[in-house]
Order: sequence, then structure tokens, then C-alpha cells
Amino acid sequence: MTVSPLSAYRQLLRATRIAFQDDYPLLYAARAEARRRFDEHRRPGVDSPMHIQHAIETANILRHNLVQGVREADKEDAQWQLRIHEDIERGDNDSIKTAGGQSVKVEKCCSS
Repeated sequence: MTVSPLSAYRQLLRATRIAFQDDYPLLYAARAEARRRFDEHRRPGVDSPMHIQHAIETANILRHNLVQGVREADKEDAQWQLRIHEDIERGDNDSIKTAGGQSVKVEKCCSS
């Protein structure tokens, strides 16, 4: 099933809305960049499916892997809070320990 360019563009705009919630300068910049990229490749060509796939993958990364940090602007020593929404991919670190199906031994770097 092929995805239309309009559908990919909408997915990208929705992902920017979720990823950059309440950060309006970054939201507008991300949307302007998406618009610029789609305008560059407005005419269908041989590489159009590749560009559409790139837009869908970018939307997936924005939606599932990007976490935005927020802190109060008034306070310099304020703690950062992460905006983790329901679409954020939450995994465990066990997958990091297995590289290419081989078990990786994790050791301390120095003796204490």
C-alpha cells in the first residue's frame, strides 16, 4: 500500500504538534522546514516514494523517540521535567547489552 504525499505531510505535521507542544518557535521552524522540503519535491519523480518514506520515518521518530525537556524560565536552578506522552517508546536497557546476537560483558571502568 502506497502512502500519498499529502498523507505523509499530514503525519509529519501531527508529529511536530506532539513533539514540540508549547514550544512555538521550534514548532513553527519544524513545520516551515517540512513545508520547504515538500515544496522542493513538488513534482512527482522517480525518487518520490523515497521522499515520502523519509517523511513518514521522520514523523515516527518525532512521535516515538523525541522527548522534550521543560523548566521554569524564571528560575536558573529549576529542575528539568521531561514531557513523556503515551506515544513515547519505552524500552529497557537489556537490548543494549546484546550486540548482533552476541552477549556483551559490562564491567566497571575502574576499581573502587
